[in-house]
Amino acid sequence: MGIIFYLSSLQDMDISRFPDNFDKVVHTGIYIPLSFLLYLSFRKSGVKKYVFFMAFIFAAAYGISDEIHQSFVPGRDAALGDVLADTFGAFIGSLAANFTKT
Repeated sequence: MGIIFYLSSLQDMDISRFPDNFDKVVHTGIYIPLSFLLYLSFRKSGVKKYVFFMAFIFAAAYGISDEIHQSFVPGRDAALGDVLADTFGAFIGSLAANFTKT
């Protein structure tokens, strides 16, 4: 989560050299492992019920808070599309972790 916060704090990131909507792939790709690891952490800590829901909601809420944070960073803005990509990544990560045997 610290890495996500650091990256979202960077000012004036030039992503124009990447294809359109490439940032959505990056957002999804970052939130998949975040949610996956949250799921495993909750399970390892002894949580038995609602682990999928907890990991998904926690990661998605962090995505929302990260977009709010970005709205205060010069040269950055908050975008609903980024929140949706974060939420999709959180769902996929939680779903994948749900099928692990650890």
